[in-house]
Amino acid sequence: MDRRPQSLKDRSRGQTQVILDSLPYRIMVVRMDMTIDTVNKTFLKDLELKHEEVIGRHCYEARYGLDKPCYKYGRTCFMTDRLEEIKEKGLISTYQEYRNEKGETCFDVVTIAPIYDDKGEIVQLLEASRDVTDRIRLEREVQKSNTFFEKVIQSTVDGIVVVDIKGNVLIFNQGMENLTGYSAGEIVNKGHLSNFYNIEVAKENMRRMRSDQYGPPGKLNPTTMTITTKEGKEIPVTLSASLIAIGGKEIGSVGVFTDMREILKMRKELEDANIQLIQSQKIASIGRMAAGVAHELNNPLSAILIFAEMLKDDLKDNGRHTKDLQEIIDQTLRCKKIVGDLLEFSRKSAGKTSSFNLEAFLIKCLELLIHKAQFQNIEVHTDIEKSMPNVVGDMGQLQQVFTNLLINAADAMEGKGRLSICACYEKNREMFVIRFSDTGPGISESVRDKIFDIFFTTKPVGKGTGLGLSISQNIIKIHGGNITFECPSHGGTTFIVELPLKNPGGVGAEEPVFIGEEPVFMGLDEK
Repeated sequence: MDRRPQSLKDRSRGQTQVILDSLPYRIMVVRMDMTIDTVNKTFLKDLELKHEEVIGRHCYEARYGLDKPCYKYGRTCFMTDRLEEIKEKGLISTYQEYRNEKGETCFDVVTIAPIYDDKGEIVQLLEASRDVTDRIRLEREVQKSNTFFEKVIQSTVDGIVVVDIKGNVLIFNQGMENLTGYSAGEIVNKGHLSNFYNIEVAKENMRRMRSDQYGPPGKLNPTTMTITTKEGKEIPVTLSASLIAIGGKEIGSVGVFTDMREILKMRKELEDANIQLIQSQKIASIGRMAAGVAHELNNPLSAILIFAEMLKDDLKDNGRHTKDLQEIIDQTLRCKKIVGDLLEFSRKSAGKTSSFNLEAFLIKCLELLIHKAQFQNIEVHTDIEKSMPNVVGDMGQLQQVFTNLLINAADAMEGKGRLSICACYEKNREMFVIRFSDTGPGISESVRDKIFDIFFTTKPVGKGTGLGLSISQNIIKIHGGNITFECPSHGGTTFIVELPLKNPGGVGAEEPVFIGEEPVFMGLDEK
């Protein structure tokens, strides 16, 4: 019998085994009944098995240490489950996840190829596998880090933008979406840095980052600038930026945009509060001085009045002297009125408070003025809410405020125009709102910030003292309210008085005074 063909076959098989043993991959050749025909040294080494422990055994026994086929344990068998795909494609490659004997999750990249006989039938399957557990774990850690990094970027309140060297946006976080109104998709897919960032400013900032004259090279210290929203609105921001380089080559930059609107608003409020504090301190000082001066002047003025009246009686038959003495009396009374206003300005708190009906109170204030000559050609319109709660306050002081505003309105219209009085109660704020509107020329923009200043007046010399609005503001603040004004573009002025429902000082109020009883009003000399 000629044994050369068998010897050649054995030699060929031996050479094949040598080749298989030299490969760094685990090689396993199985028959169609899933018994192992051949494995290489890498397979034996990685699985810590001996040749005789593998050959002829089922692959699930030697490969995975199972006593039953993989599918009975709910595991995928790529050789049997995907046999049709192997026949069709000739090769499949996939990842396989499994647990080793220590219970650790491991990953293999597995490639399966068919081995055909002379008739073209598949007689064996070759599995080449390689442990990629470390790589998969590293990839998952990188993915986890990227996810964490992305969440940090997206959850940051400030806007974060990453661009390449051409200004194309690569990252556009949610903070930037909120700031600009653009979606990340709009900017990343179709947009450019210039959509929201002035390109000339961007070039200047890049020049600064590349220079060492404005701080550390590659960095941009916080810089004030503006960005443009999708609607074209300019928003003040602070930008901090850095260049991104890999291997010494610049590939892009990252910028952090901080919205400055709230900060600027708070800064403005602090500045306004500081100005108000300084103003209140000045007014308090003037008030103390005014009170002292007023008390000092009252006595000599009273003496002048007494002696002037006595002289007037003695010279009543002398017409010329009587007229001169009457002028002295009139001017002295004017001085006493100014002194009285100064004393009123220096008052720190409300006097005797009462609970009264605001509608009836406003009507009474109006009725006492409506017959004066300066109101004869003025059309008066009222819109006062019915059934409002009662106001608690010093009736005399509030009458002084309201009549002063009415007289000022009449003076502004020079006795001819339309005067509107509107009053309502805002339940959600627990606030009374009274509006006095005239159709005069309005308040000049150059003096709008001065009209509540003490001694400031736009009236001619001898007509006003500049104390009316200062005193009115003081009275309203004592009552816990506020007085402001508006000057519409079409002309006219509206003064708005706001008074709280509750007594701010906690002073007990008397019983309502507008129940079948008329209030006692103070004199209506112009303030």
